[in-house]
Amino acid sequence: MLRVLVLVAFAAALSGCGGGSSSAPSTPPPPPAPPPPTDGGTGGGGTAETNADDCSVGVAGGPFEAAWPGLEWASASPESQGLCPDDIAAAMDYAFRDGQDTGAVLIVRNGRLVAERYAADRDAADLATSWSAAKSFASALIGAALDDGLVESLEQPMADFIPAWRGSAKAAITLRHLLTLRTALALVDAVALYNAADQLQFSIDRELQGEPGQQLYDYSNADVMLAGEVVRRATGMDAHAYLDSRVGAVIGFTGEWWSDSVDQTLTYCCLDATPRRFARFGLLFARGGQWNGETVLSSDWLATSTAPAAGGEYAFYWWPAGPGAFAAIGLHGQTIAVFPDQDLVALRFSRYTRLGDGSTVREGENLHGTTEPDDFEVETFLRLVLDAVGSASV
Repeated sequence: MLRVLVLVAFAAALSGCGGGSSSAPSTPPPPPAPPPPTDGGTGGGGTAETNADDCSVGVAGGPFEAAWPGLEWASASPESQGLCPDDIAAAMDYAFRDGQDTGAVLIVRNGRLVAERYAADRDAADLATSWSAAKSFASALIGAALDDGLVESLEQPMADFIPAWRGSAKAAITLRHLLTLRTALALVDAVALYNAADQLQFSIDRELQGEPGQQLYDYSNADVMLAGEVVRRATGMDAHAYLDSRVGAVIGFTGEWWSDSVDQTLTYCCLDATPRRFARFGLLFARGGQWNGETVLSSDWLATSTAPAAGGEYAFYWWPAGPGAFAAIGLHGQTIAVFPDQDLVALRFSRYTRLGDGSTVREGENLHGTTEPDDFEVETFLRLVLDAVGSASV
């Protein structure tokens, strides 16, 4: 029977995440084994064909020409882009196994859509929801504001953006503390935050439980809610509007970001878009912040914000996904995994139902409906995807 997510189930799903504060794993998932090195470069030219013993077809060996999606994605077969289709099929079958309640899986290689599957009652036009994968979008917006000179530096005091903290012990909290889980502010229950009418004020009012700079926990939804206020104060736009104008307008991303009942963007979660739109965000990071000749996010920010996750540590709201790789991960297995060295993006989303009156204001019965998979593991899914690179290499 379909277990539609309601608040009681939401609380149960978070109970094992530490302090009731997380909508993603409380510790980084084990990283997938890295594939053997391949030429996943973006140069043009012909491709050599390989035929590894463990792949049933010949697979192009590169170099590969980088493509950019226009209004639509270009499609290609996995083998034409250096991936063994047998392993891609295995990853798809794992994700869509009975009980996983997967709504969509997409694989992008070299800027081309090489695999795409939807649940029987879903298609490419249906929305997926991010849950905590939205945190990585919030991180990107902080980087954009830094690039634009609207935020001074990561050492800027948070009190510049939250005036109520001026003259208090909280004035010692910096933006770097916020992005690296070192605010030392009290953890709060995830359901209490999700149910609060004013989720920003709820996050601001938390008490210090240590000294700013101490890492007392490894995950906090309420901290990321504060990141949205940094964006608003710095840019004069809420996070949703800044995402649309600063990033989405360039890469072709459009989505619907939920707000609380006083119209504050829920930057810790709750961004709805089609899976193909989410894939554009993944490709932006796979390509080092560049988009078809335009710099959307600086190389400095890309290096700063993804280096911890690429090295095995959750920080800047990105999770590790293996050596040199990182992922945006949310409750119930929402995944946007980025493998820059392979020019590869792997995405998996739950079947999503927007409950209530259809609006994106989190109040009353307006809730996110997803189901906890029986045994879906992000790390297992990503290992299967990466097997497609390894099997195609000789």
